[in-house]
Amino acid sequence: MLRGMVEAELQDVVRARIAEVAGRIDSARMGEDMAAQLMATIPEFLPATDPDFRAGLVMSCTANLVAIQESLVGGVPMQPTTTEAPDDARAWAHELVHRGMPLASLLRAYRLGHSLFEREFEQRAAELELEPEVAWRVLADAGRELFIYIDAVCTQLVDDYENEREQWLRGAAAEQAELVQAIVAGEPVDHRDAAATLRHDVDGRQLAFIVWTEPGARIGASVAPTTIARELAGELGGTQTLIVPVGERVAWAWTTGDRLDARAAPRRPSALGGRARAALGAVHPGVAGMCRSHREARAAREVGETFGVRAGTLIGYPSVALTSLVSAEPGRAAEFVVAELGELGADTDAMARLRATIRVYLDERLSPARTARRLGIHQNTVVYRAKRAEELLGRSLDDRRLELEIALRLHDGLDGLRGAATAAG
Repeated sequence: MLRGMVEAELQDVVRARIAEVAGRIDSARMGEDMAAQLMATIPEFLPATDPDFRAGLVMSCTANLVAIQESLVGGVPMQPTTTEAPDDARAWAHELVHRGMPLASLLRAYRLGHSLFEREFEQRAAELELEPEVAWRVLADAGRELFIYIDAVCTQLVDDYENEREQWLRGAAAEQAELVQAIVAGEPVDHRDAAATLRHDVDGRQLAFIVWTEPGARIGASVAPTTIARELAGELGGTQTLIVPVGERVAWAWTTGDRLDARAAPRRPSALGGRARAALGAVHPGVAGMCRSHREARAAREVGETFGVRAGTLIGYPSVALTSLVSAEPGRAAEFVVAELGELGADTDAMARLRATIRVYLDERLSPARTARRLGIHQNTVVYRAKRAEELLGRSLDDRRLELEIALRLHDGLDGLRGAATAAG
């Protein structure tokens, strides 16, 4: 059918097929998968276990994939002089600088990503069963476009990396970041040197917290995590605060002061507004306290992300410590919830009302009267719902009560637990 076509007509067919193949690629899913493979393959990335590094890598991968896909689907040829690296790709290159990772790791990530995209494109092309005369041209032309993109972006990112590294090493930020990484890793540090370098009272009472903004949020001076962290420290009663930016959307912070009390922290502090979320640890003394409180803040953040807390919310570790412990293995935690609740865990409005009532009922020590007052419902309704829950469970609510309370608490984050288990492989 294609043999009688002139070259121009054939090229139109090839461009149309390239667009069709590229349109079958799920950039968001592939961005997640690509990031996971890069983190498992590149040696310099293996120690970076915190979620912020992975999130930055996912955003960079996805942004590059979207740019490539849009060009291939739109049929617009790549031009070395006009192809621009996405902002998320530049931000991630800067983060590698701040974490002391070599330029070679950045370039290897792009080489591996190039290979992964080619493999994905070939698989999607095979699904279409293209005409033989067209198939090889589709792969060749798409491969050429991909090479132009990767070459142009890598050239820009090398310059970006080197410029950022030069500025970073000239400032005190690099030394501070390196010292903070040592502290949160639990490595021994000289207290006097640490206090001088960080300009922070490392021997005082330490309250660590993490502020992060959403991936889609526009970052300006008023919504920068460092700005929000400073405002939040004041609201928490801190008198001296150390703030360390981790990429563009996350800030680690420690504040000191005699009035600090993590348990008294407001759930929705005004400093966050609707701009960001925050997680904080408990108050602990000294350098070891900086490490412990930060570790608790990270655990609280994991709970917040698993349970999908809204922007503007502060998650305090003291209030989620038990949840953090029992959800440390998300896959097993999800299985526990399903096994423990049975039909009571069904995703329906009726079961949701029943679970909410039983949580309060257990909290009120099985008192229908107190439960009714708290929920603003009739006492007979509480009694009916308690009996209905026992029927669904096949046992008394007082039997395996601790397990039931934990399962009810975890159920709110069941989707998040399953997602975390899938992401962990």
